[in-house]
Amino acid sequence: MRTSIICLMKRKSIPYTYIFYYFFIVFLIGAFFLSRPKGAFELLINQNHFLWADLFFSTITHLGDGLVFLAVFPVLLMFRYGLAILCSFNAAIHMTMAVLMKKLVFPHAPRPLEYFKGIDLVQIAGVTMHHWHSFPSGHTATVFALTSMISMVFPKRHFFQFFMLLLAVLVGFSRVYLMQHFIGDVLVGSFLGLGSSLLSRYLVIKYFNSKVFKRGLLPKRRIALSKLAS
Repeated sequence: MRTSIICLMKRKSIPYTYIFYYFFIVFLIGAFFLSRPKGAFELLINQNHFLWADLFFSTITHLGDGLVFLAVFPVLLMFRYGLAILCSFNAAIHMTMAVLMKKLVFPHAPRPLEYFKGIDLVQIAGVTMHHWHSFPSGHTATVFALTSMISMVFPKRHFFQFFMLLLAVLVGFSRVYLMQHFIGDVLVGSFLGLGSSLLSRYLVIKYFNSKVFKRGLLPKRRIALSKLAS
């Protein structure tokens, strides 16, 4: 864990496995789904609901709540102040951009429930449905910002990075499954989240890479040479 964290302030912290498969998945989705009429894939998904999928996606979608950063921040703060700053920048950048795009740039972008007004859609009990501010998907932006940032902490754990990406993709798909967003909203949200984490990484490396930011609240244990030799 400590070795991976030390790598965060270096160029080797770029999660190449995460980024490679991310763009591979985006290419596939763009090629097969965005070429179809808007809403065709969303309606197909809505017409094929299953109880286990309803329970799964209505639960996992909460990993895209902005509050997840509040849970991760104190953990990173224990190991490195620089990591905590990275987390703060990441949260602030992607949330600000998502809100500006939703409220100012695309305030009248309809969500599926509004877009398909007049069509009887499957709605899951307990899921609050929204009508506007569809573009981009804020939940998707959050989960991609979070998982790509965590992948930076483990730059050599390729399987772990793939797992993080898979988790983010499932959360993004949940927004479509729950009829909260269109595929295009999710794709742009994912790009916004990944871009936010990479920009935050750049800022931390450039401005917060001194020794003081490599410390954390947890004191570093000093091991005597005699113990290392034993």
